[in-house]
Amino acid sequence: MKKIYVILGLAVLMSGVSCNKVLDLQPTNSFSTNAVWTSSALVQVFVNEIYAESVFAFKDGGFGWGSQTDELFSNFNWCNENQYVQGQATPDNQKSSFPLNYSSTLNFWSTLYSTIQKTNMFFANIGQLDTVGNQAAIKSMTAQVYFLRALCYFELEKRFGGVPLITKVYTASDTKFTETRASRDATTAFILSDIAAALPGLQSAAPSGQEGVATTGAALALKSRLLLYAASPYFNTTNDMSKWQAAADAARAVIDLNQYSLYGTSTTYGKIFADFFNSEVIFGRVYGNVFQDRMNTVYRDLSPNGYNGYSAYNVLQQMVDAFQMSDGTAFDWSNPTEAANPYQNRDPRLYADILTNGASFQGRPAQFWLGGLDSKLSALSPWNASKTGYTILKMVDSNYNFNVQPYSAAQWIVFRLSEIYLNYAEAEAELGKTDTALAYLNKIRQRAGMPDVVSAGGSDLIDKIRQERRVELCFEGHRFFDLRRWGIADQGAGSALGIIITPTNAQNTTFSYQVDTVQKRVWQSSFYYYPIPRSEIQANPNLTQNPGYN
Repeated sequence: MKKIYVILGLAVLMSGVSCNKVLDLQPTNSFSTNAVWTSSALVQVFVNEIYAESVFAFKDGGFGWGSQTDELFSNFNWCNENQYVQGQATPDNQKSSFPLNYSSTLNFWSTLYSTIQKTNMFFANIGQLDTVGNQAAIKSMTAQVYFLRALCYFELEKRFGGVPLITKVYTASDTKFTETRASRDATTAFILSDIAAALPGLQSAAPSGQEGVATTGAALALKSRLLLYAASPYFNTTNDMSKWQAAADAARAVIDLNQYSLYGTSTTYGKIFADFFNSEVIFGRVYGNVFQDRMNTVYRDLSPNGYNGYSAYNVLQQMVDAFQMSDGTAFDWSNPTEAANPYQNRDPRLYADILTNGASFQGRPAQFWLGGLDSKLSALSPWNASKTGYTILKMVDSNYNFNVQPYSAAQWIVFRLSEIYLNYAEAEAELGKTDTALAYLNKIRQRAGMPDVVSAGGSDLIDKIRQERRVELCFEGHRFFDLRRWGIADQGAGSALGIIITPTNAQNTTFSYQVDTVQKRVWQSSFYYYPIPRSEIQANPNLTQNPGYN
């Protein structure tokens, strides 16, 4: 039987492809190359596998990145986040991420190139599929794979900058690799070309029962994020206004679809993430209730130990402090009233995104105070206690009892309208279009129940938009890359802070609060990019390492 070869990085080739149960097709073993490309159903299975590998979620798409910034602390170091926050990452300790072993790394050089190999195999072989009766399917799947390859290259660009742009299919006879890295601008241009190739064949909305498939909005949203990054100060060193205009136009193109709308209110904000494929979701994935580790155990993984949760990612005090008071002023520990009751009269999104001491959760108040059920001194799995005194509530369905069934359907949103509004506001602010920037910034705040921002523009407005991104998009995988594209990554690299909560009465109803250092962190200037694994450099001497790594 001929075997389908997939690439492991640019160095190692391995054979075989499994079609097991993606669409419950029979037989569920493996198929020859010829069989796959002569069956529309089997090609769809192949495309589904590309989706599974290229769309990252939860810890791989968000929490692991947040744990390398002033958002989160990783309680169990699932993605080796500590290598970075403690200054220990080198080209030699970047663990393999194949096959689909996402629990040890966020580097993903190997994984992403293996998936890109599959996209290239698709393009090389889709011509074998009989067009009779399959023309619509061929057009749709081809467009989707162009989008997914663009997404893979964007994930590489985010991590490494410019990368080799591979479009050929490697086989076992390929033993030498001589590809060089493209520039970041050239990588961006390649991604744009794949998005352009995808757009004519994508549908404006996913067909019923196929929610989660790439659409026109998904491709345009990827273009918006890509061009916003390209226009940003760290990459756009000459402040080329045409790049900001391109970013503004790309965001506007999504808005002008008139297909999406902000969902929920200040009191129902959490429904954005709990109500699947709602009007704000441009592109997302829902993981069902059949076991997919860390994809549909997220409610349990994020919840406190006193509820039999894992507290896997703990919110930092810096993130809690970033939420404004309800009147739009900054929270201030030096204000005695605010310090005495730090969770009162805050931005409503604080209560939707973060579980704090005393907040109601699954039928009782959370007890992060020393000796409480959810504290490090609890008798209930104290090893699973939050080290910061907070856990993530965003994306958690607080009504779901994971003690009855730990595998629960959960939604990860890759692109949503709020991000597009903030992309547009930022680009327009950089272009000096203050009124438009404020209008879209305030749409976000009005939905959240926060007062409008008033600004004369310039750097003050840009700072306020950055503040809004920090709060609105927290834990969704943006902060790590925002800090880098703005050229201020060191500002999010300080030691991780938490809170010590001490009862001040016998009833454990009043408390004192003391900010505490949970983890000392070390900033290395090289950490603007990830290192290319040493094995890849050794396999291909034409690859150059990122700056700051030996």
